[in-house]
Amino acid sequence: MKTVRLLIVDDDPIVRKTYALTLRRLDLEVDEAGSLEELALALHRVTYDVVLLDLTLGTRSGLEGLPLILKEQPYAGVFILTASNSVEQAVESMRRGAAGYLTKDLTHEKLEEELKRFLEQRTKSDANVRNGGLLGFIGESEAIQGLKARMDRVKDIDSTVLILGESGTGKEVIARALHTISNRRSEPFSAVNCGAIPENLLESELFGHKKGAFTDARSDKKGLFEVAASGTILLDEIGDMPILLQTKLLRVLQERHFVPLGSHVPVPLKARVVCATNRDLQQEVISGRFREDLFFRINVVVLQSPSLRSRASDIPMLVRHFLEQCNTRFGRNVQYPNDALIERILAFPWPGNVRELQNSIERGVVLSPDDQLHAEDVFFHFNSPRAGASARADRESISVLPSSLSLDLPLTEARLAFERAYLNHHLRRASGNISDVSRAIGRYRADIYRMLEKHGFNAEEFRGGQESAKETRT
Repeated sequence: MKTVRLLIVDDDPIVRKTYALTLRRLDLEVDEAGSLEELALALHRVTYDVVLLDLTLGTRSGLEGLPLILKEQPYAGVFILTASNSVEQAVESMRRGAAGYLTKDLTHEKLEEELKRFLEQRTKSDANVRNGGLLGFIGESEAIQGLKARMDRVKDIDSTVLILGESGTGKEVIARALHTISNRRSEPFSAVNCGAIPENLLESELFGHKKGAFTDARSDKKGLFEVAASGTILLDEIGDMPILLQTKLLRVLQERHFVPLGSHVPVPLKARVVCATNRDLQQEVISGRFREDLFFRINVVVLQSPSLRSRASDIPMLVRHFLEQCNTRFGRNVQYPNDALIERILAFPWPGNVRELQNSIERGVVLSPDDQLHAEDVFFHFNSPRAGASARADRESISVLPSSLSLDLPLTEARLAFERAYLNHHLRRASGNISDVSRAIGRYRADIYRMLEKHGFNAEEFRGGQESAKETRT
């Protein structure tokens, strides 16, 4: 069995440790989570091949985490862990999208057999994808066809690949597809979100560590560069990587080896490195937040992930695909929308791209009272009273923009001034609640904290709706 990344979600630490010990003997990379909150954090940090999800997590149902896994990491196979007397619930979870269920009295041999069977089936599925189209690509627009053609030309070369595109366009889908059609397809695919892991943990996550390398290093741990072997490693949100780690990454890419924390023995880098970001890296270089030499090193082969606006002809096909997915997951039979609603969907600019469209269709399915999609549900975030108030607040917020923000400013200064005013506005609206700001602007909490530091804000100054926060300044 090739090395895969697996996550165990169970509130009993003894159960987690027992499974982890067994699975590591099978040469699997194993992470652990003890709650739904820890599950959510893990899904933002690392891409998993398999998730073992306990049916009961304290006072909550583990099934609450199933939609999150299927949404955040649709390629992961989810197996429900259950006591033998709860099989009925586990079977229900399969109807909702789980790959299967495992009773906790399962022997180690049976567990290995089940995982092997799943991975073999997925390998066959990937083979079918290679014969019938690229993994995850829905659409036949000129933009998608051009992307497919470029990917086909570079699929087997060893150069670093940089995937650029707006948030929600499917950059990880492109990375996985590139891996699936390449000559590395039989090797592991590993991914890490560079903006979702604290700086002090990211180096260990990438390069691994030896036992005793730091306080909590109780055993050796392989990093993603080693787990990827001769496969592919995706460094997602590379623009959010801390400067110190950018320096180390540059050296790794140049010398083609890395050294785990606490070790002096270099490990050869065999994997192909793919980087992705929604940031303008050239602008990040100018602002001093990204190393110029690293930018030149990763900017070898560039793939542009097209926005949904540039492939509007694909929208009806995407709607049908997401509708079928949601009907299967939720046990519904919601029909394809009528022409009037399709026209409205086609006319909408979809600033959140494919991810926003997917979420809107899911909301329409969940809220449908009569197996029909309704515009008020699909566009709920724009039709609701709260959304109307938000829209008015956005219009009114123009007054908080700095007076020096004009078209005569250099682009870099204008962007910084607007970002500061934008952050000020959302901090005021959320009374300093970082989670609310994160949801409102569609960025990770780690991004918000970096923006706070960058602009000298203190979230405490905005608590309780205080209006005494710092005035926006350039």
